[in-house]
Amino acid sequence: MFSAARGVISISLLSVPGAVLAQAGPSEAQIIAAAPTARINVGTRKLAGQMVATLRVGDDGKVRDVAVIENTADSGFESQLVKVLQSTRFRPAIDASGQAVESSIDVKVELRASTGPEPKPVAAKSDPQLTDKEKERIRKMKCSDFAWEWELIRDEAKDAAATEFMPRIAVAMYVTARNEAGEYVDSKVWKASAKALKESAERCRESPAAPFWDGIFKTVLDEAVPK
Repeated sequence: MFSAARGVISISLLSVPGAVLAQAGPSEAQIIAAAPTARINVGTRKLAGQMVATLRVGDDGKVRDVAVIENTADSGFESQLVKVLQSTRFRPAIDASGQAVESSIDVKVELRASTGPEPKPVAAKSDPQLTDKEKERIRKMKCSDFAWEWELIRDEAKDAAATEFMPRIAVAMYVTARNEAGEYVDSKVWKASAKALKESAERCRESPAAPFWDGIFKTVLDEAVPK
């Protein structure tokens, strides 16, 4: 059990109007892992320990507050780790009605020799059903849902957007479907996935009301990796 929050760092931000459009939900806020975050100055300090904090994430995916719960790292890292958390970017939470909403999430940053000066924030509490929940959400996405989310992720993660959680799960679902049909084309599908996701986004912009999973994405990957 973590101790009570020791401090709150607030950030005043304006919401992005487009972030509150209806989407497929519900879904908790998701860290955009490939988005850049603040660096730390290691100096002579030892890279060990972690910081855990509750972040208040706006409906635009930007961090509003950081409430530190635990810091077992060198105290000299604390202000720097807060900056890392402040710079973290999210796909915002989506409520049951499909609206992007403000939410809170517990996040940790671990310091190890392998992280160097760029430690990456991750969710502090894992959800064992997260992948199944995401599969269910992807299956009910409209093209407008996917295009909104893909563009948000792409703007933050750039060329690594295809490796983020939602797109990665969508590709894994397609791989599973091909395997169940006796077609073991895993490597070909993953190789084609980044281009297929971009192509799906382009087609979805032209047909926003179309179903994403059954109507667009599977078709694009079928074309990229013929049966």
